[in-house]
Amino acid sequence: MSRRPRLALVLSPLVIGPPIGFAQAPSPPGVHERELAQIIRQAGYDCREVERIEVKVSPDPAFDSLRPEVAICKNGKKFLVTNSGRGGGNTRPIVRPLPADV
Repeated sequence: MSRRPRLALVLSPLVIGPPIGFAQAPSPPGVHERELAQIIRQAGYDCREVERIEVKVSPDPAFDSLRPEVAICKNGKKFLVTNSGRGGGNTRPIVRPLPADV
């Protein structure tokens, strides 16, 4: 087989097929808030909609895997939502209610 047909055979899927994007598309606004509201409801607390999210930054890099977030719901309740940090895709988030004045 000559060089030209082999080259055409290798390049034809790249030209004919649609380009494959490896980058993740940015999620639309409000998606993370809806996810947090769902997580809080699944934990048994009342939160129909999250008004805003406060990310608690820890100076200690050992706690970086926890990524704690404070979700403030439209009903005024606050919840601390974090992952256990033990890894794995099936770990459940930890949800704890916070006092309203915190």
